[in-house]
Amino acid sequence: MTTLIDTVGMTHDSSTITQGYGNPYVNGSSQLFRDSTMTNGGALTLSKAVSAGGKNYENGLVDTQKILSYDAATTGSHLTASEYTITTTARGSSDNSTPLCTLASGDSASSSSNRSFSASASLDVITANTLQLASRTRISPEDLQYSVSANTSSPAGNYSSPAIVATSFNYGSGTASDMNMASDRSKVSGLFDLFNRVYHGGTSATIQAQTGGSGMVNSRTIAEHTYDSRNTTGQTEWTGTAVYTSTLLTNGGNLEETRSITADKTTSSQRLISYNANGSTSMQTDERMVAVKQVRDGVNTSTDPSCVFGGSTATVNGTTASYQSVSASSQVMGVDSAEIESFGHMDIGSGNNGTAPVIVHYKADITSPVEFDASILQKMTDPNNDGKYEDLNGNGKLDMQDLVLLFRNFDWLSKGNISSRFDYNNNGRVDFADLTLAFRDIQK
Repeated sequence: MTTLIDTVGMTHDSSTITQGYGNPYVNGSSQLFRDSTMTNGGALTLSKAVSAGGKNYENGLVDTQKILSYDAATTGSHLTASEYTITTTARGSSDNSTPLCTLASGDSASSSSNRSFSASASLDVITANTLQLASRTRISPEDLQYSVSANTSSPAGNYSSPAIVATSFNYGSGTASDMNMASDRSKVSGLFDLFNRVYHGGTSATIQAQTGGSGMVNSRTIAEHTYDSRNTTGQTEWTGTAVYTSTLLTNGGNLEETRSITADKTTSSQRLISYNANGSTSMQTDERMVAVKQVRDGVNTSTDPSCVFGGSTATVNGTTASYQSVSASSQVMGVDSAEIESFGHMDIGSGNNGTAPVIVHYKADITSPVEFDASILQKMTDPNNDGKYEDLNGNGKLDMQDLVLLFRNFDWLSKGNISSRFDYNNNGRVDFADLTLAFRDIQK
């Protein structure tokens, strides 16, 4: 199915595709794609291609591509849009009549070859006056690929109200002894030059993110992985848990963010964040990693457990019950500007047998300049009406205190959205030459 729209006025376009094979709860799969675009005026250009085929377990496929451009201009109109996709698969090896316990250890999923898979992704655009959007969806049994790129900044000369763009991603795959999950939530409100998300769910989960613009941001990423292996005699237990979480929150300001994570039996993460406040706005971010390993060999787990949080271990016939725990954390709260570079890696035993060591590498480099004195935004004036702010303390003249305030807050003022008002020598940027010129003017 191909859709081409190039029109001015009220529009409504939507499509829904569902397909499946067998019983998705026992031994089969199902896929769903649904999207909607609605405007109450303005100019809309939409190109969309949707295809579905392969009505069997191995080849069931839904493939969509969309390119959208919208501009309300001065009509006061807006656009809302949504996309939602989900795929679920269950593979049963021995009993095709008993439902598998999806994403959890259960009686019906006792076989290690029984596997359940579920992945979903969604996009919501709310009241956008301008929007450029490109998205791609590809779903099939045990695989979901979703990517989206959005730009809500207004064209030159056109007024645009801040839009809201929200995305979500959920991925889970598990057997009775192996569970892997990942999720991501992102919401931005403002005028964004670049909002990218690339999700992939399959034998592993890959999450990429790139956010650039001025506005409010709220995002959270969680990656989990749990191993579980029990011996029916009660003599052996292998348990592994790996958790990673990342949170970013701003109430405005200029943000540049990149983020990447791969979650399977090994969890990795890289983050690059650059933030500058816009007036009285600020940013806070949190990142954590946790790894737990517990192996009992030759120990009756019901009567001789390790004291997990007490630090002691149990032994039977010289065999020690094993327990390990690792934690890493970084936190930045309420800063006006920051440069953050971090890296994380976890492997608590990808062999699923308890013999692999707990490996955690984590590094965070955080730079937060001296806090910006936001009071000068209310005080500063332009005494000679030349379009430049020379009087920062608001006393109506240029003096040494103005130079001190300019020097102390120079990093923020040189990068903020009013930086051109401090380009005294008109060379197109704010640098130390402007400080020198301000000092000379004071001497005069």
